[in-house]
Amino acid sequence: MTPHGSAAVSAAFGVAVYVSTQARPAVDAVLSRNPGMAVIQADEPGPDGCRRIIVDADSGPTLSWLVEALRETLGADLLRTEDPVFTVASTGKLGQQLRASTATGRDLALLDADADRRVIRHLVAHPGQVDRFSGRARRVALLSDASAVLDFESLPAEAALPAVESQAAHLHRETGLDVVPIPLSACGPGELAAMIRMMAPGFGASVLVHTHVRHIDAVRATLRAAPAPQPASHPVLLDAINDGLAVAAVAAALNHLRRRGVDPRHARVAVVDPQRGGDLAGLLLAAGIHDLLLYDPVAYGVTLLHELAGRLDLLVDLIGLAAPPKGPTLLRVRPESPPLLPQATDGPRPLHALPGLLRAAVTAHCPINMAARVAAVHAIAAQAPFGALLPRPDHPQLAPAVADAALPALTDTDSDTAT
Repeated sequence: MTPHGSAAVSAAFGVAVYVSTQARPAVDAVLSRNPGMAVIQADEPGPDGCRRIIVDADSGPTLSWLVEALRETLGADLLRTEDPVFTVASTGKLGQQLRASTATGRDLALLDADADRRVIRHLVAHPGQVDRFSGRARRVALLSDASAVLDFESLPAEAALPAVESQAAHLHRETGLDVVPIPLSACGPGELAAMIRMMAPGFGASVLVHTHVRHIDAVRATLRAAPAPQPASHPVLLDAINDGLAVAAVAAALNHLRRRGVDPRHARVAVVDPQRGGDLAGLLLAAGIHDLLLYDPVAYGVTLLHELAGRLDLLVDLIGLAAPPKGPTLLRVRPESPPLLPQATDGPRPLHALPGLLRAAVTAHCPINMAARVAAVHAIAAQAPFGALLPRPDHPQLAPAVADAALPALTDTDSDTAT
């Protein structure tokens, strides 16, 4: 099939097939009769004189049909198949880098007990210098209790690893920090909070991802209620909802209103099922949107929402309305089904804000506060290109801009308290 449909396919539904050289026409014949969309992305020489053909499809069912049809049609000419999704997952997606030299005996002596003893004695006497004489300041714990992994129900902790590793790879790429994926088998938010506190001495920050917003709220409340016995063990905690998705959603909302010529202070905005968005409502208010309707579809149904729609400038949908009301622009904000990265200029993702806020939190060694989130909102909005609500999450200037905007709010002693 020709690449004209490439916008509809995805590498997430791809397959690499190794075939004999003479089998290419048979591959084309299978693709021509597939029930969905499929595109040959590469056709290159493989080992032992075969051809390696990479095909991307538009969905899981299309991919399954293709693999089965290729097997039936090609027979012995189909040497083997590889699924890139599982190939990438099997690598672990990121690894560890040794920074200390181990080339000589003298190098090894600097990693031995006598050397460690000298540094430890110094840190006991000068605890404020731990980040200077260890790797803690650049090490981040990426945590999940597997309670909200995409659109799955609660999972065993180890089953969440592929999603947590992908987030770790993204955050490492955007921040340069050492991001360690750690799924946790925690019996409730109280135990999860205790685990975060126990790990805090070894990490510059912890970040909760793929964790239900109720658990995030409970963890934060538990940590606030039980101050750490020592300042050095107080956790710097961020999360993908409050420090990621909510910040990006508010930036998109402001850009939409401004480009429609609506002053955010006078805009009428409704948030559907606000409990799913963490402190999204508070951030909308802090960013200057004062006329805010928090709409609970379970309590009020959807009929009233349709009746109110004509009075709204923007509808922020966190539940995924099957039949949204006509009239106001709909901004979908759903952590369970984020937009694809190339399409995230009109839909928010945690990666719009989280890397920059993480840089700022690690630099200042303190939690993110509301002032920092508001600064991040305006930095993200300013980076959006003409005609888009948001910049691409992987834009090279985005994370530095967010970090630079948020850092003064963390180092200013007059800023509001951490949340």
